Order: sequence, then structure tokens, then C-alpha cells
Amino acid sequence: MQVGITGGIGAGKSFICRVFKVLGTPIYNADASAKMLMTEDPEIIYEIKQVFGEEAYLENGKLNRAYLANQIFNDQKKLTTMNEIVHPRVAAHYENWAEIQLKKHPYVVKEAALMFSNGNYKKLDKVIVVDAPIEKRIQRVVARDHRSPKQIEDIIEKQKKEEDLFSLADYRLDNDDSTLLIPQIIELHKTFSVGQKESELI
Repeated sequence: MQVGITGGIGAGKSFICRVFKVLGTPIYNADASAKMLMTEDPEIIYEIKQVFGEEAYLENGKLNRAYLANQIFNDQKKLTTMNEIVHPRVAAHYENWAEIQLKKHPYVVKEAALMFSNGNYKKLDKVIVVDAPIEKRIQRVVARDHRSPKQIEDIIEKQKKEEDLFSLADYRLDNDDSTLLIPQIIELHKTFSVGQKESELI
């Protein structure tokens, strides 16, 4: 079984995934894998340099994040181009990873900021959405990333198209301090583990 976890910036996806990891579930972080492939996959590096120039990478081979962010953030066409370069490679990397992990575990979890607007949720068996009040999300990201509240608000606004599709999820976890999350995660873990075993018997 393949389970997706998604949610807007600051909603608490990574915390949820850490709990699943403690329970023994393999976790695939799509954003971290994308960053890794962008510095290690020769084809991706070549294509990014072709589109964005040699300035896209620093002399030490790492991404020039400030330059790329400036290029992409307010240019939808460039953002689309970058996604077209990176996303298919991440998808293939995930599929290979999941195939290996599912030989040893009843289910795996894929964490990604985008899952609905790009159609990736259709390739997963279940999807969990993590949500939280905007005020709390802004507070968390300001403390974590040292960005200004205005920068976080801009990112949240850009993610609105994705968040409008959250109703497509199978499960919703509200990370608003009013409910206990860990017991809910443990129940989901049991459901996914048992569900996979039952499907193997059918």
C-alpha cells in the first residue's frame, strides 16, 4: 500500500511523517529527493543549466537557491519548466524506492507539498491531508525558516489552488492543538498495516 501525506507550508507534514517513521514506516520526502536529484542527476543538471544558465549552480556544485528562487517565484512559465524537468525524475525515483520498500513493509508513506493539482494522488492508495490554521502555520514557518510573515502569506496564496483540492483526500488531520494527533496516527498505522495484509489474502 502506498500512502501520501500532503498539506500547505507549516501545516505539520514533517511532524506527522516523523511519527510514522517511529512506528517503523519508510518515509519518502519528495521535496528532499528533488533537491538531491537536482545536484546529483547529470541529466537534470544539464537541462537546468540549459534553461536557467550556468548561474543556477554554485562553484561547489550546489544549487544557487537564491538565484533560482528569484527566477521562478514570479514567473509561472519558468516554474512550469522547472517542474517538467524535475518532477518526472522524482516520480521514477519514488517508484523504484517504493518497489524495494514494499517487499519488506506493509505500506510506505510519500510526503509531498503538491499531490492533487499535479495528479500524483491518483497513483497512491490513500492520501492524508494535514491542515492547520493559517496563523499557526505562519508562526511555525517564521520560527523555522526565519522568513517574514509576508513571505509566508505569499507562499500560502500560491498554494491555494492545491489546497482547494484537499477534499479529494481520504483522511484529514487537523494540527490545531485542539485534538491529539499521535493517537490518530497510530490508528491510521494499524488501518494501513491490517488493510495491506487483508488485501494480500484476497
